[in-house]
Amino acid sequence: MPLSHRAPSCASADRRAGRRPVIRALSMPPIAALAGALGPGVARAQAAPTLTIGVLPNVSARILFASYQPMREYFERSLGQRVEVATAPDFRAFSERTFKGDYDLVVIAPNLGRVAQLDAGWELLAVYEPRIPALAVAAAENTDSSASQIRGKSLAMANPQSLVALVALDWLRSQGLQAGVDFRTVVTANDDSLGAVLRSGEAPVAIMSRGELRAKPPEMQAHLRVIHEVAQVPGFFVMANPRMDAAQRRRLKTLLLGFAATEDGKRFFSLSGFTQIREASDADLRFLDPFNEITRRGLGLRP
Repeated sequence: MPLSHRAPSCASADRRAGRRPVIRALSMPPIAALAGALGPGVARAQAAPTLTIGVLPNVSARILFASYQPMREYFERSLGQRVEVATAPDFRAFSERTFKGDYDLVVIAPNLGRVAQLDAGWELLAVYEPRIPALAVAAAENTDSSASQIRGKSLAMANPQSLVALVALDWLRSQGLQAGVDFRTVVTANDDSLGAVLRSGEAPVAIMSRGELRAKPPEMQAHLRVIHEVAQVPGFFVMANPRMDAAQRRRLKTLLLGFAATEDGKRFFSLSGFTQIREASDADLRFLDPFNEITRRGLGLRP
């Protein structure tokens, strides 16, 4: 089924009202007469409420919607209801919408998900594999591989609330480099801008995940190099809105854990770079808990 953004008139209305537009990929509903002609199963799917899957905006909306098309189709077919994929302009907006309950299901950065679980009752259903490598990246012509090259200069990042960014800042502190004291942070509008910041010399080093690096066009990747793998952090969490009834949450968890064995799942993994969807472990949560307070402060949930 085709992907589309919300109609321009709605987005324009959002901007006029001062709201950040919601970005969505939708299945296009057939007209009611066609639904009836195709049979009762289609009619039921049209009558059922839409399931909204919110996905964190770690890559461009174009790449995100293309990658999640197989999952959207799988859930739509398995549940017999309309499914849409939605995202937000940035991590903060996505987190705010998650806490407001705008989504039924979310794919979320693990530290944000842990706080949503503890503070807002979201239920953790599954975790993506592989773990996420947090990378320090420089321009290809930059031959310095030391962390100290940012002293007195800038460190670039796109998502300062992400676990990748928090782990990287923690690593830099262990190297005697404190943000705001020994170096400045430059926050770009999106991940695609990080390569441009490095190549312009505005910052000698940027922090990003392996997936974010992989999502860049090959011609951009050719001008970048990894100078250090800081850590490997737990993969994205898949979580259910606490307002959803328990039976529906169990059904979604079963579908998620069985997704890899389907043709849709294989397409999804091929497009996204993920390899597995598994149950969460206590070790995942123990890794995250030291970052709970700084995540809350980053989201404005603590003074």
